[in-house]
Amino acid sequence: MHQKNITARLKNFVLSTFLCTCAWSAHADIPTLGIGISQYAYREPSLGVMQDGWLGIAQAKWTPDNFRFKNWPLTLLGQATFGYADYTGSGTMANQPTSIYQLQVESPHTEWVKGYQISPGLGYRYLYNDARGITSTNYSGYRRTSEYLFASLGVERPFGENWRATATGYYLLTGRQTSNLFDVGGNYATQGPIQNTQRHGFGWKAGICKTYQALDFCSNFEYWQIGASDTYSFVSSGSRYTIYEPANHTKSFQFTVNYKLHE
Repeated sequence: MHQKNITARLKNFVLSTFLCTCAWSAHADIPTLGIGISQYAYREPSLGVMQDGWLGIAQAKWTPDNFRFKNWPLTLLGQATFGYADYTGSGTMANQPTSIYQLQVESPHTEWVKGYQISPGLGYRYLYNDARGITSTNYSGYRRTSEYLFASLGVERPFGENWRATATGYYLLTGRQTSNLFDVGGNYATQGPIQNTQRHGFGWKAGICKTYQALDFCSNFEYWQIGASDTYSFVSSGSRYTIYEPANHTKSFQFTVNYKLHE
């Protein structure tokens, strides 16, 4: 119950902050919109599972004017990554629909450390992978989602002529894996979506950006490492099954071009 209460409070904070920020749109700074591409690589080392693909990116960044959360300025960042990934593990399967949505609320501060912008924040990350179908070795796939609530701490340092270096650390507050194993059929068909709690994980993102007039060119590398989840057990047709999400890590190299909208 304590875990659920933490998850509910954090979700409500992120969503309420987003809604309140939108309400101040009449006083908002000009938002920045961006597009790009990501080389995505997901691994489960214990099972030899790999997913790789090139995914498209759409993102936005917005810092409202004259809006504070307990006297802290707020910046809202959103990113959608979507496309198809190829699976290797129990056989192979190509072109699995895969998408990642990430929303962060950060509070940038330039007065804390001279020459740097320090941005603590909170975020929510949602991954969807549709692996329904049959692999090359006749194994059935299923749909799964991963949800992370995390704390973040970003650092930004300008240098040269319109260049800046960025780095952000992530700490997993709570995670949830939902596996639609009924897609597989058989004894799994007796179960609805199975949920496993993920309690341990971290990540980081580092990159470099160059601003040219209204355009901002950025390249970043992002890494997530999530520990094994808790377990879920059930009995069907006299057999006991124990389900868990293995430890995994995700790497992605991203390149984006961002444009600040004019008034």
